[in-house]
Amino acid sequence: MANKPHLKPSSKAPAKAASKTAGKPPAKPRAARKAVARRPAKTGYINARVEPKLKKQAEAVLDKIGLSTTDAVTIFLKQVVAQKGLPFEVKIPNRETIKAMRELEQGRGQRFTGTAEELFAQILGKKRRGSRRDV
Repeated sequence: MANKPHLKPSSKAPAKAASKTAGKPPAKPRAARKAVARRPAKTGYINARVEPKLKKQAEAVLDKIGLSTTDAVTIFLKQVVAQKGLPFEVKIPNRETIKAMRELEQGRGQRFTGTAEELFAQILGKKRRGSRRDV
């Protein structure tokens, strides 16, 4: 960090500038002013290092839905606060899942062309046949 000079507070009162309201009607009392909802100023900054390819891909998706990266990060942070944690479940894959993911990446996965019901019947059928419930 760069060293910043420390400034001593001045004990002198600031000099009064020439009246800017000369010729204008007096301001309304505070209670008579119209209440205006004020948004907090956006002054917090987050610097995050991400892969350029990931950044570009995310910006393309966000652009299609009309959001900036800043908007998306703000939405994410608001959800973190609202959910009191990450707004999605984070899991560490087990060995079987990692192996299956690697097989798929290498093009060695199985294809299924039936309905979802048929797929689940096949999956559950395999598990039932392989399980030991006959104890």
